[in-house]
Amino acid sequence: MAERNYYLVHVRTTSGSSPYVSLTELACRCGVHPDLIDRFVALGLLDYAGHPAGGEAHFHAEAIGTVRRILRLRNQLGVNYAGIGVILELMSRIDDLEDQIRELENRLLGDG
Repeated sequence: MAERNYYLVHVRTTSGSSPYVSLTELACRCGVHPDLIDRFVALGLLDYAGHPAGGEAHFHAEAIGTVRRILRLRNQLGVNYAGIGVILELMSRIDDLEDQIRELENRLLGDG
């Protein structure tokens, strides 16, 4: 718990305008240790947005929601990491299909 408080006190957060968050900031916002974020990357559940030479890895800001989803699936539903990967992929496909449906509906309504 003390380590968690360290991150809350010592991490400088970015303004809401940046599309990226650092590894440390991502871990802080999700209440986990940075090593767990690295593990999610190693398992293929999360991707780095970049890793500057000599600098800290960074992620797209959307990774905050992804990490929280992973934690909820693991801690509240007891899903293993392989299952989480499948669920995240299916959720992404559903989002894409919903976007396509909205686009088609807009075309139909625009033409009608």
